[in-house]
Amino acid sequence: MSDMNTYTVQGMTCSSCATKVSTAVKQAAGVTGTDVELDSGTLTVTGSEVDDAAVRTAIADAGYRVH
Repeated sequence: MSDMNTYTVQGMTCSSCATKVSTAVKQAAGVTGTDVELDSGTLTVTGSEVDDAAVRTAIADAGYRVH
């Protein structure tokens, strides 16, 4: 079964930003996919047993703030 979580990412304003965040988050354990909506500044993460803290750390390590 796949889980889905959505995060609001502050500062993600262009396709380069989206790629950077998406690539970083895909490295977190359990993440199987990401979907970025630049207009709303959201990142949807799908996967199995995704570690919320690991996703948040990946976003922060990429240089963005997450809410």
